[in-house]
Amino acid sequence: MSEAISLTDEGLLAAIPALIGFVPTDSLVMVAAVVHTDGSVRLGRITRFDLDLAMRLSRVVVTELSRALGDQPVQRLIGAVVHDNTSGTNDLPYRAQLYELTHRLHEAGFANIELLHVPAFTAGAPWSCYDVADHTGTLPDPAISPATTERVLHGNRVYGNRDAFLAQFDPAPADIRGSIAALADPIAEDVQAEELAGDFPRLRRRLQLIDNAVTAATQGRLPTDQHEIAKLIAALSSFLLRDIHLAQDTEQRCGAAQSLWLHLWRHASDRYAPTMTALTAVTAFLRKDSAVAGLIIQRGPRPTKLTRLVHRWMRESVDFTALHTDIADVAQQLRATLTTSTES
Repeated sequence: MSEAISLTDEGLLAAIPALIGFVPTDSLVMVAAVVHTDGSVRLGRITRFDLDLAMRLSRVVVTELSRALGDQPVQRLIGAVVHDNTSGTNDLPYRAQLYELTHRLHEAGFANIELLHVPAFTAGAPWSCYDVADHTGTLPDPAISPATTERVLHGNRVYGNRDAFLAQFDPAPADIRGSIAALADPIAEDVQAEELAGDFPRLRRRLQLIDNAVTAATQGRLPTDQHEIAKLIAALSSFLLRDIHLAQDTEQRCGAAQSLWLHLWRHASDRYAPTMTALTAVTAFLRKDSAVAGLIIQRGPRPTKLTRLVHRWMRESVDFTALHTDIADVAQQLRATLTTSTES
């Protein structure tokens, strides 16, 4: 998310599936190289567009990139045109449309733009540059690129296509979410009363319930019983219990927690979805899973303070390491306060 750019063009191309979470086809993927305050150049915002839309409506691409990057010190924009050009012509596809797009981007203040073409993200695929004819090469295997290796080591998947990636954000049917909400509402009222009253013994029991669910998720078990899901969603409506779970103490539990939060988000009604959105977005961001963090913020019913913060961190390519330490320290302090307190 805030990695130093030390990649060749072919290395950056091979990293794209890992960076966006799935293997794109018929896409325009724009990668920003951003100058940080220490003078280093790091990966910034990565934005994918449907290729047909981008070629027909270049102003949409420019508007989106200007909104996302207009206040950033962008050193370079690298665009990957992903299209299997089987038209029979020797020229690269969409050259005229991309010339117009580049012109519009220059007018918007993006001075240094490089556009590359790759037909597919497979080992040995030929890639080419639109501006320099002899700037070409073959793609290394994306499945074993450093970016993919790191993503897998963090417990994140690289999905085979966009539909498979998006399927994890499909909400449960409305009637199921409604039934869970009816079960969760009275529990949430109790949780709010316990938090206001400082009833730590009851809150500790609810914390243990959440901890146990994360542990189960490390073993691939997510709750299916509506009552259990309702209890977890209601417990996490407590700011105290939510903030304790913004960080986990091991990488395995972090990955399991993200799976659990996303599962609960799919089953949450509008009342609880913002909390689950924020929890999932923070967890994903700290795990370098910007693809999930960005998309769940987009899908959220309304922004919260936490989701606004994550959105800002992503826009500014904030170094997640320091943030992870700070958030983990706060979470641990809150956990210690709750678990060591006794009834007065």
